[in-house]
Amino acid sequence: MRFQRLDIQNVRNLASVSIELAGGLNFFRGNNGAGKTALLEALHILCRGRSFRTAKIQPLISHGSEELIVRARGLDEWRGEVTLAVRKDRQLKTELRIDGAQEKRMSEIARLTPLQVMLPDVAELVFGAPGERRRWLDWGTFHVKHDYLITLRECLRVLKQRNALLRDGAAADRLAPWTRQFVELAQTVTGQRRDYLQRLSPHFDKTLATLAPGLQITVDYVCGWSEEAGLEKVLGESLGRELKFGATQSGPHRADVVLTHETKAVAGVLSRGQAKIVASALLISQAALLAETQQRSTVFLIDDLGAELDIDHGRRLLTLLRDTGAQILATGTTPPPQELQLAALFSADGGPPRMLARDSAVEAAIPAGFTGAQAPAQAPDVGSGQEFRMFHVKQGVVQRERGERPTGD
Repeated sequence: MRFQRLDIQNVRNLASVSIELAGGLNFFRGNNGAGKTALLEALHILCRGRSFRTAKIQPLISHGSEELIVRARGLDEWRGEVTLAVRKDRQLKTELRIDGAQEKRMSEIARLTPLQVMLPDVAELVFGAPGERRRWLDWGTFHVKHDYLITLRECLRVLKQRNALLRDGAAADRLAPWTRQFVELAQTVTGQRRDYLQRLSPHFDKTLATLAPGLQITVDYVCGWSEEAGLEKVLGESLGRELKFGATQSGPHRADVVLTHETKAVAGVLSRGQAKIVASALLISQAALLAETQQRSTVFLIDDLGAELDIDHGRRLLTLLRDTGAQILATGTTPPPQELQLAALFSADGGPPRMLARDSAVEAAIPAGFTGAQAPAQAPDVGSGQEFRMFHVKQGVVQRERGERPTGD
C-alpha cells in the first residue's frame, strides 16, 4: 500500500489537515510541539486503531472537539485504489470504513496497510522485555501467514480461560480439556512463528551486513517451555506453582526472540547506537520479506529521522528502505541532509526501487480476506516510490515546501 492522500481532523493540535503524499520519502519539519509527531500518530490510528504513544483516546482528540477523524486514499498492490477511514469519539466509540463500507474488524485495515514505526527508542526492540520482540514477530507472521491471527487469538482465548480456572483453584480434571486445547494451539503458533523467522533470517543477515558491516547477530526463537520435555508434561509438573500464582507459566506467551553476538546476549555487548541499528535491521528485513513473498510495500513512520544515527548509517537505512519499495513518513526539526534525500530516491545500484514480479507463489498467498475477489492480471501501478516531498509544520498547520525552505519558524 502507498498512501496518496491523508485527511486529519481533530488529532491533538491538527484541527484540519489535508496532504498529498509522495510514494517515497515524505519529510515533515518543524519545531517541537508543532504537530509533526501527531501526523504520524494519525496514520497509526487509522492503520492500527491506536496511537503509538498512548492507549487512551481522549488525549488524542483536540481540545473542545468530541471526535477525531482520519481518512486516507491509497493504492494497494492487489486491489488498486482503496479508501480508509476511522472515527473515534470521547465515548470510546469507533467507526471503521473500507471503500465506504462499514468494517468491524481493525485487523482488516491492518492487513491492507503493513505499517512499521521507528521511534527514537527503537533500541528497546533489542534491549527491552520479551513482549517487544513477540509483538515484532507476531506482526511479521500475521502479514505473511494469513491464518496466523485466527490461531493466535484462539490460543490466547484458551489461555485466558485456563488462567481463570487456575485462579479459582480448579481441580485437574476441570483443567484437562483446556490444557489439551492450549497445548495443541501453542504448538501451531510456535510452528508458524519459527517458520516465519527461518524465512526472515537471510533478509536480516543481508540487511544488517549493509547497515553495519562486520557486526554479526544470531537470531533464535525460544518457544517458552522445555521442548525436550514437551509442553503438556511441563504444564503437568508445574500445576502446583500455577495454582499458586493463578496463571499459566509456560507457553507461547512466554516466548522470546533471543539475539546474541558471539554467543553472548546483546544486552551486555552492544552500545545503544548499535542496538538501534540491529532493531532497524529487524524492521527493514520484515519489509523485504513482505515485498518478496506478498509483493506488498510497507509504510514506515520514522519520528526524529537521524536520532542517534550518523549521516552514513542514515544513508544506508534510507537506501535499504527504498529497495524494499517502502513509503516513508519521517519527522525532524531541520531538513534532512542532501545525502539522505538522495538515498531515499535511489536504490543501492543507482536505479529506482524494485518490487518483485508477481508469480504463482505470490498468487497462492492472496490473503484470506480477499477470497472470492479476482486478483488483477497485472498488479496495479503503485509507483516506484522515487519521489521526495518536504512539508513545513507550524502550530498544527502543514504546508508543502516547493523548492523553497522557510528560514524561520
